[in-house]
Amino acid sequence: MGFVDQSTAGPGQVPPEGSGFIAGSPLAPNTPYDLLSSAPLVPGIAAVAQLNSEATYRFRSLEASATFGAESVNGSVTNAAYWNESLLPTLDPHVGSHALPYRVTYPTHAGADDAHVTRLSPLCGRVATNDGNLVLRGGWFDLAQTDRFVFTQPALVNVNPAIAYAPAETLSPGLPGSDTWAPARTALPLHGLDIVAKRGIATLEVTDAALPALAGDSARLTLGSLVVDHGDGTRFSAEALHLNTGGAPFSVTVPFGAMPRFVVTPQGVLPTSFLSGQQETVAGLRAAFHVPSFVGLDGVLELGRAWYDAAPVVRPGTQGTGGYERAELAAHRGRATASLDWFRMEPRYATAILPYGVPENQWSAAFAWPGQWLKSTYQLIDNSALGVNRQGYRLRYFLDGGPLELRAEYTDLRQVEPETRVTATQAGFVDGFYLPQLPTAATLGRQKRYGLWSAWHAGFGDVWIDIVDDTLYRPFFALHPLDRVSYEVPQAMLTVAPHLSKALHAAVGYGRYAAKGTFAEPIDFAQRLFFAGLQVQETPREALLVTYRRTTFSGITTDPESPLSPNFTGSGLIVEQRLRF
Repeated sequence: MGFVDQSTAGPGQVPPEGSGFIAGSPLAPNTPYDLLSSAPLVPGIAAVAQLNSEATYRFRSLEASATFGAESVNGSVTNAAYWNESLLPTLDPHVGSHALPYRVTYPTHAGADDAHVTRLSPLCGRVATNDGNLVLRGGWFDLAQTDRFVFTQPALVNVNPAIAYAPAETLSPGLPGSDTWAPARTALPLHGLDIVAKRGIATLEVTDAALPALAGDSARLTLGSLVVDHGDGTRFSAEALHLNTGGAPFSVTVPFGAMPRFVVTPQGVLPTSFLSGQQETVAGLRAAFHVPSFVGLDGVLELGRAWYDAAPVVRPGTQGTGGYERAELAAHRGRATASLDWFRMEPRYATAILPYGVPENQWSAAFAWPGQWLKSTYQLIDNSALGVNRQGYRLRYFLDGGPLELRAEYTDLRQVEPETRVTATQAGFVDGFYLPQLPTAATLGRQKRYGLWSAWHAGFGDVWIDIVDDTLYRPFFALHPLDRVSYEVPQAMLTVAPHLSKALHAAVGYGRYAAKGTFAEPIDFAQRLFFAGLQVQETPREALLVTYRRTTFSGITTDPESPLSPNFTGSGLIVEQRLRF
């Protein structure tokens, strides 16, 4: 059971760009969003009650089970969908359900987006041999295995209740609190059929499933993966998928679809077009090795290829193959691990554009960061380390365990190919961040990321410091000032978690997310966050979580002609009760 109560105040509640965004403009407002999670902040009260149950029948050689869910949502639909545990798939607007009357809105008072819906749903059926070597599932499910550079399930859009928070690109192994509050879900589920077969050290999985899609559209995936796991870190795998999308054309911020446009905005040249009939095939091979010695060595090699097309597109026949390569070497000694990764993801690799079920999934200003992909859409693969059309390296050093833990990272990535008004019209060519340039003024952008996480385990409690700083730069010619990109995005969080008891966990902290520099126009804004939370293990079967957030946003508007300020403040109270029967 969950309860969310949020309030906001200030002119940023009704951002100048809000009405255009509601009408379909892809240029979304600065506020009111939580920059750390990209979730909207709106006033309102929401109460959610969810019950999951599973019935299992065992026979001599088989067992069969069915999972059912019941859920009731009462109050603010936005707060229920974004600031609560992931809703049941049959109610969740992020996977395409229309049971809740969700819509993009910028209310100034509670009650503006209220609804009441209750639903009982079968979620998943499962038949398996008693030894677990053959499993058939149907309904909503998570994959048993996947290589994330070939396919990863769409990321959660909601913010799972917790007593502490971290930047999106954090190096932290986890947040303070008890294991009772591990998220119920870590990704949006698939819907379809899945077979897993095991023999010896080999596991084969075959899946046919639907992905989240907009109303009136569909996206279907057929996937197969084979894993041979020798244990001790030595693992070989192969995976392939094919994707088809259908339904009505939808607007996207790439120009290779039908009816392309290049619109000059204060943030640069924004391309748009309409996509439909997408087809994508992705295949990959992965090998991981472990060499035990005085200094343990681990190695990883990944190789992927992708083929994309859509109909109609503005330039038929311009599609091509996209590639992905990664090599990693890690050395272990005692508590310390040092690693070096090299990546390359070409601008046509796994570039099917898949909008979420609702348009307000991510903060969508052109300079929003971290934003490795087009806003309000998701990519088939994991792009958290690098985005499409990027290549470079990453250095990491981890010192885990002991009274003082430390994790540090440096990443240096560059564009593989310039994004111009010509290359961007080639079918499947995507750059996940920069906007197109004229071919005669093309340059290559660069991103650097610095990360540091440290934990001091003292007698009174734990002190965590979490810092991430992204810097982005792209040279420009003086005649084309809209091409200028030069800014940084520092994110920092300080958390103190006192040692109270095994049944009582608490945390208090302060964080800041900012951006300063130039993305065609000046950028200078920041969000400050104060939070405090408590977890109580009331009985072995009952647990309570209470967390409070206070947000302050200040900065500039993305619309220079508007006299309105985007500044706002917000407070949020989240309460969740978990029961196990």
